[in-house]
This record gives sequence, C-alpha cells and structure tokens, in this order.
Amino acid sequence: MGGLVVLRRLVEGIYKKLDARRDAVIAAIYDRLPKEALKVHAVNADTLLWQVSYGVVLKLVLYSVLERQLGLPSLVDASTSELPGLLREAYKRSRLHALKDSWIDCGFEALKSHELKSLMREAVQFMEVRARGDTLGRIYEEIIPQEERRRLGEFYTPRPIAEFMVRWAIDSPKDYVLDPGVGSGTFLIEALYRLETLGLARAQAVSQLYGIDINPLAVLMATINILQRAPGSRPRVFMADFFDVSPLTAQALGMDRIEFDAVVCNPPYTRHHELPRAYKERIARLVESESGLRVSRLSSLYLYFFIHSFSFLREGGRAAFITPSEWMESRYGKALREFLPKKAAIDAIILFNEDSIVFPGVLTRACITLVTKEGGTGKALLLKLKSWPSAETLLEVVHERKEGSYRWGRVRLVDLEILNTSHSWTPLFETASEISLPSLVTRLGTLAKVSRGIATGANEFFTLSENEVKGHGIEREYLRPVVASARQLTKHLRGYVFRERDWNYMRARGERVYLLWCFKGREELQGTNVLKYIERGEEEGYNNRYLTRHRAVWYQVERRPPPDAFLVYMFRRGIRVTLNEFRALALNTLHCVYFREDVREDAVKVKAILAYLNSDLAFELASRSLRIYGGGMYKLEPRDAESIPTLDPSKLRETQLEMLASLFDELDQAAREGRGEELRVKEIIDAELKRILNL
Repeated sequence: MGGLVVLRRLVEGIYKKLDARRDAVIAAIYDRLPKEALKVHAVNADTLLWQVSYGVVLKLVLYSVLERQLGLPSLVDASTSELPGLLREAYKRSRLHALKDSWIDCGFEALKSHELKSLMREAVQFMEVRARGDTLGRIYEEIIPQEERRRLGEFYTPRPIAEFMVRWAIDSPKDYVLDPGVGSGTFLIEALYRLETLGLARAQAVSQLYGIDINPLAVLMATINILQRAPGSRPRVFMADFFDVSPLTAQALGMDRIEFDAVVCNPPYTRHHELPRAYKERIARLVESESGLRVSRLSSLYLYFFIHSFSFLREGGRAAFITPSEWMESRYGKALREFLPKKAAIDAIILFNEDSIVFPGVLTRACITLVTKEGGTGKALLLKLKSWPSAETLLEVVHERKEGSYRWGRVRLVDLEILNTSHSWTPLFETASEISLPSLVTRLGTLAKVSRGIATGANEFFTLSENEVKGHGIEREYLRPVVASARQLTKHLRGYVFRERDWNYMRARGERVYLLWCFKGREELQGTNVLKYIERGEEEGYNNRYLTRHRAVWYQVERRPPPDAFLVYMFRRGIRVTLNEFRALALNTLHCVYFREDVREDAVKVKAILAYLNSDLAFELASRSLRIYGGGMYKLEPRDAESIPTLDPSKLRETQLEMLASLFDELDQAAREGRGEELRVKEIIDAELKRILNL
C-alpha cells in the first residue's frame, strides 16, 4: 500500500499545479493531441489534466528505472533544462515507446523549474517503494472519473478473469502473444507468469509479449508494470492506434513480429456515437476489407478490434476476448456473428450472469469468447455462469467439453452449423424447454409498431413546466402535453393507465409536461410570445445543437401522433407498458407503441394485450428479446420490443379477452391503491394466462 499512497500523492500534487494554469495547459494538449484522437481518446478537460499529471510522474519514474541500466545521468543531479534532452536520449537508447514524445509532455512544459526539480527527486524516491499488483491501473481508475472511463470504454480486467483467458490462450512456451488494447498490461503480466510456468526464462518470456495502445499513459503503465516484474527487460509495448497497424506497417512501428500464436484482449467498449464519423468510416472500411462482410456503422469499437486482430493471428492461433455480450443480440453484432463461424472455431463463449457486474459501476453484461483461427471442432461450448469459479475449474470444463449443470452455472454444446447469424445467440445458452413458446403467442410486431419517442435535441428548451409557460407567455396553441421522461411515469404514476388527472398532477408538481409544438414560419409568428421564446433559444445556442441544426427549421420537432401506449425500455423487475388514455406525446426516454388499427379500435383487445405484457409470465417468455446488462438491467431497442412474445388476441375467445381486460383495469386500480394489492392481481393474471396457454 505504501507505493499506492506515494504515487497518488505525487499525481495529486502535479494536478493541482497544472490546474492553476488550466487554460494554457489544455490549449497546449489540444494542439499536440492528434485531431482525430480528440474524440476517440478524450476531450474532457479535467480528464486530460489528470492523465497528463499521471503521465508526467510515470515518465520520470520510468527514466529513473532505466538510469543504471543505460548509464543515463541521474535525475537528482540533472537540471530541469536538461530534462527534455534526457528523455529523448533515454528513448533513443531504449526504443521504449513509453518514452516517446506525446501530449503528456505538455505537463513538463507547464511546470515551473522548482516544481519540476522537486518532482524529479520524488520520482526517484518512489522507486524505492515496491508496489505489488496492478498499482498503476488501480490509481488510474481512482483519478479518472468512472463516467469518463465509461465514455472512453476503459475498464480494467479483474485478475482472475485475465488469468483464465491467458491460461487458455497460451499452451506452449514458444507462443508469441499480442494484446492490441494493452491498458495497464494486465494480460501481458499474466502471460509472463504463464510462459514462466511453461518453463521459459523471464527475460525470454518478456521478448515474446507485445502490446499496443493509442493512449501514451496506458503505454507507460504497461511498460513500467512489466519492468517491475522483469528488471532489465525491454517491454515491447507500442504507442499507436491499432487500426493504423497492419502486417505491412508493423515493422515501421518497431514491431519485429507480425504473426502471433495468441491474442488476448479487453478492447475499448467505446460506443459508436463517441466515434467521429470519418474515423468510424475509416475503420469500418478496414475491417470490411479484411472480413469481406458489411459492418454496421452503429458498431461499438470492440467489434472492430475483434475482427482486425485476426490479421495478426497465425493459422491455428487462439484469441480470447472479453467484451459486452451485446454482439450476440444486437443488429450491429451480426457482422461478428457471421465472421466468427467463417474464420474460426468457436471453442467457447462464457456468458456472465445478468446480476454479475464484472466491471464495478458498469451496466454492461460481459462475455468471454474463446476462438481458434480455423481448425477446431464443429461445436461451440456455451457456458452461462451464476458465479465465477476458479480458473482451474473453468479450464477443465472448456478442455473436456462436457455438457452439464454445476453449482456455478450451466454448460451446453451447440453445433456451429445451426447458428443463425440473423438471430440472437443469447437464447442458445438456455435449454430447449426454457425457450419454447406457446401456440397462442405471436410477436408484438405483428400487432403494433414500436418506435422511440421524439428526440428534441435540447429537452431543456423544448419541454416546459407550467410556470415556464406562464413566465414566457407562450400561447397554448403552440404546446402539447408530453411525458418528458420515463422517471415521470415510474415516480409519479402508480397505475397502468395515463389519464388527464395524472398529467395534471405532474403539472402541479412543477414537472416539464409541455412540448413546444410550433410548425409555423417566422413570418406567421410575428408579434407572438412563442417567437420571442424561439429567438431567446437562438441567443442561447439551441439552434446549433447537433439535431436542431440538421432540421429544415430548427425549432420544429418531429411531427407524430400520440402513441397508444408507453413502453419503459430500461428496467430491472419486469416489462412496463402504460395505456396512454390522455393521448400525450412522449420523448425518446420512452418507447411508443402504436397498435394496428383493427387492434386500436377494440379497447378490450388492447387492455387484454396490456394485461399480458405487464405480467411476470410475459417477462419470463421475453428473455430471448431482452438485452441484459450488468447488475440485472434489461434494455429493449424498438426492434427487440417488436420481437417480444405477445398474446395473440385473434386466437382467444371473447370471454377470455374480456376477463383479461377486466383484470388490467383491476391491476391499474390496485397499483394506485397500493397496500400490496398490485402483487395479488398480478398473481391472478399470471394464473389465468397459464391456464389459457396450457402452461
């Protein structure tokens, strides 16, 4: 713990000094940071300050490690003016990318002479305190806010998981290993231990490990972590965008190897909307040329990493990736579902339990995918974990390839030939009896269209409370009632029917319940208060938001009718569908359900369907359509919602429909009254549904 405390204190001290000169430092970083990387890597100013502060300390620590090995001048004796030259000389002699010039060096330039001198002395003292484990990665997670790491897709792998993946991927002391998103070096450290266990000398083992990362701070962390365990070695950790590296360009980067026996990676999880359009198009074209498949531009970054890594894997080589499980369910994941059976044998996919949070604070359900490039068996081993067993236990199960149920989970073997790349693979982890559907059930999409609510591009401008409407004097003809957030329904509405009195209740509590609904041109609005409000919005820049500036008339939102029902698309305990009796509009924090005309016109059918959708049985049968995130959070995209197994009213008798409709009314009333009545009515609905469906 001593090393952790000392290092954290150093970083915090540098941050305070740089923060006092924030504007100048940030401007210098932005000038040095590649423009394409501004969004790929980080744009948050505070995050950049912390990263630079940490990087400054680590560069000096790394220099002090190399002093004796390379015969470099001591940091303690050197003047601050000599430091840039010393770092350049250290890079020239060592060829360690961690010492290359980067935007981290803006921190050195911003520090005053006496501050830098003090830091140089303290960096040397730090090396006298031996740190155990991934101290550097732990500090990074402490100083970079979780929300920012989530945006960047940076989540460091717990050691037991890394140990398992590495032990599976490396089966020979001759194996060369690549981690293309190296982070703090967790996988390379485990690979070092694995190769030693297989009989390799530590120095030789290090020479067989390769890492790549776009972030110079990650390159520093990984390099120092390896050097702490293998003093005198030369870690092969390279600073580059992985998508700029190919077997043709690797040599120019300094890599003396382009083909690997094992690729082990926890790639960045960065979502598509965090990637600049031009960058996204470039990497999509790259992996399309490599795979021969069409790749959705809605793909998260990890999918590109997975496919591109195969360019570096030898025939018969192994790849172990830990990623979100979304690729097995989402539309964008179809490319990976097509790619893997074509290019590899899928040895195993290990799906974590929906309640398991592999990465604390991250609502992402994880899976580990183990594949061999070509060759292997024609069956995939699917493991669904309830809890994490030991690495030894998992390895034994994967190698023996035996189906069965265990205290920690369940194992199935699935023939690769039956994998339908157009469908979700998640249901394959269940038994056949668990995923069969009753004959009286259809898909919701045959009865209704589900779409996202209205995206305004600036909710704080387009939605207003009663007091705001009165304060601006906006004419009522330019307003429509709206449910502005799922929270409004879950917090203020106890029942399952949204009525005018519910809207009035939210209005009286100061909620934003009005939507600006103006479709006239400026010339028609002359002399109105709504025009004054629009002009005020322009003064505040709302017309220059991403969505608003792409509209023909920026203040005219998407025009659509009120939905028949609201669907809460992120939930934990069950599907929630609310009848929109008041005919209010909804924003995109909710999904909108528009029933087919013949269904909409029959109130009994609508209520019977809603009784079913809000039941525990519907939630159970919908498992194949639900995207499951860590912590047991479920998410439905519109197309997923349309795939929900739903009671088919055309196959039910009139008496059955009337009974279910009556129970829906009871459910709404019971929920409003509270006192546990809602649960009782739900139990009755479930019992009736099971009787109708012969379950």
